[in-house]
Amino acid sequence: MCMKIIDDCRTLTRYDYLYITFIFLLLFLHIPHFAKSQSDTTITAKSLETIVVQATKIEKPWLKSANSSYTTTTDNKDQLAQNSLQEFLVQSPSIFALNANNKAQDLRISIRGFGSRAAFGVRGVKIIVDGIPETTADGQGQLDNLNLGIIERVEVLNNGSSALYGNASGGLINIRTTDEKTFQHRHQFVNLGLGLHSFGGQQYQLTLGKKINNTSLIIHANHHQGEGYREQSAFQSTNFNVRLVQALSKKSKIEAIVNYMNSPKADDPGGVNLTFFDSIPTAARAQNVQFKAGESINQFKASLRFQSAIGKRFNLNTYGFYSNRNFDGRLPFSFGGMIELKRNFFGHGTALTHSYKKNKFHWKTQLGYELAMQIDDRQRFENLDGEQGATTLYQDEQFTNVGMYWINDFTLQKWTINASLRYDFNDIEAKDKFLDNGDDSGSIQLNDFNYSLGLAYQLTKAQSLFVSYSTSFETPTLNELSNNPDGSGFNPNLKAQFAHHLETGIKGFFRQQSSFQVSAFYIASQNELLPYELENIPGRTFYRNIGNSKRLGVEFFIKHHLKPSLTVTTNWSFHQFTFSEYELDGNNLDGNTLPGLPNFQGNIQLDIQPFKNLKLNLHSQLIGKIFTNNNNTDYQDPKSILNFSIKYSIDKSKFKLSPYFGINNLFRTNYADNIRINAFGGRYYEAAPQQFIFGGVRVEL
Repeated sequence: MCMKIIDDCRTLTRYDYLYITFIFLLLFLHIPHFAKSQSDTTITAKSLETIVVQATKIEKPWLKSANSSYTTTTDNKDQLAQNSLQEFLVQSPSIFALNANNKAQDLRISIRGFGSRAAFGVRGVKIIVDGIPETTADGQGQLDNLNLGIIERVEVLNNGSSALYGNASGGLINIRTTDEKTFQHRHQFVNLGLGLHSFGGQQYQLTLGKKINNTSLIIHANHHQGEGYREQSAFQSTNFNVRLVQALSKKSKIEAIVNYMNSPKADDPGGVNLTFFDSIPTAARAQNVQFKAGESINQFKASLRFQSAIGKRFNLNTYGFYSNRNFDGRLPFSFGGMIELKRNFFGHGTALTHSYKKNKFHWKTQLGYELAMQIDDRQRFENLDGEQGATTLYQDEQFTNVGMYWINDFTLQKWTINASLRYDFNDIEAKDKFLDNGDDSGSIQLNDFNYSLGLAYQLTKAQSLFVSYSTSFETPTLNELSNNPDGSGFNPNLKAQFAHHLETGIKGFFRQQSSFQVSAFYIASQNELLPYELENIPGRTFYRNIGNSKRLGVEFFIKHHLKPSLTVTTNWSFHQFTFSEYELDGNNLDGNTLPGLPNFQGNIQLDIQPFKNLKLNLHSQLIGKIFTNNNNTDYQDPKSILNFSIKYSIDKSKFKLSPYFGINNLFRTNYADNIRINAFGGRYYEAAPQQFIFGGVRVEL
């Protein structure tokens, strides 16, 4: 693995070497501080409790969690462009995001390689927002209805989490938005935001908060539009979010959230080959322009959650939600190139947690269940240069999930055991309603049992060792099952993907609230699902199980407060993701690298506050070689990107005014913002903006 990385580094520019030298210089500066911390007696119990892991369902201190997890608070969000969730994920190693600028395809996120197969949206990675699943029952997730301006905390679990969350939990992203805790020091507020950015971008935000006695109300609205960097990439969207919290007593509360999103326009410029990518990066694929590729969406989602302490030892958490999504899409081909999708997604879950403590033994256990049902009404029509033609497919699809789980946390002196079990019933069926070409109805069941076991040992009050073993599984989504290469409407040949995860590492604190983590992992996957295209239908994505794969990696993370005015956050991950058993068209691809994933990745972020009212943010990202197809015949060279932003705050008694300005890709690096894996004709690349300039003002009343 190291030799491959050395070979890749030969393609770096002098600017890349400058970044690497700068990064390792800062890492070297950490060493004396870290060594000194081993005898540092200023670490307090309060600082050790600062990081609490919530995504594991049973909340626990970070040091008593026997797996890799990373928590990001969004203190600097007001000086970011807030263009995509990618900006909030860079502090976590082994998480890789593509496609921040093509709004028709949505952000593609992978964690340790899971999620890379997505043609659009998020696959293989579970997304939870304010305790409610954002990932649908079939494992598909979209982020277009997420309000970035009110994100307060992002938690990432890097290991397999199906024993906690079921289907499509190769990793987990747990997001918390502004809630009633914001009223601890105030009873009302108004936040306004006006932002402008390159390529005709405009963003308007409004957040209102009011607390009356035991009732808290938070309303957020966001409008974002722009022409896009490339031809055929304009977009427009409007989001509303209302959160109402009623404290029923000191031990119980009820919370209601209503979210609405309307995106009437999100054009898709498509992928192009290397020649176009290098010579005319702003150009769209000709067929995407011809067929007016893109989409329009509106979505409504409502949820209700009740939390209560029962006596001294029990806690109850129950929720229910309903989501309706209407999607109209235009793909860059004729037959079946126009899609109308009406989705209803609803579910319910309940968990009862019991806590028992005696002397130095502490046991927490949680028993719960989750129900989810997804009903898709899918129609396809001929795309006649952007106009709707004859029907080619009409079917009703249904995905029903019932999951039951049991979680246990045991702590005895310096030892902690985290264990969980879960069984999922998954029933999938499609009913053909377009019978002109025969009845293509079908159904399959993809049930699965998952488990995890982790052990942590606290070396000191500030550091602990951990090791864990877990499993995960990932069913094909309804969209993938309905894309059958033989032309029918349901593909029963697709199977679920399974994986076994093993990791070990050390994590802890030094110099009060500075933190670090080093971990290594091995993952073995079976029935790996990957996308591909056919020569006679270029632009349409199909899926197949390709055999087995293995993933090896090492992750490094440090967040260090060098001074009160300077915080350094850096992470590195080195990967070897390969096929271990794969034959395609008579060719043995064993040992080839999985496409769409970098073999190494580094981030370093400096948060600088030279004066009380001035904040600077400098972020450098280094991305390793990325193969674009299974045969590994084409790839993107390693790249480095530097981003900069600044914010100045003017504090008065009744308002706070904060102008901000930033430049992403400061040195105009040419790289692909999105890579379309295994696209026919070498159309793998979607160019990122050579430079993205943004600025605006935020006002708090």
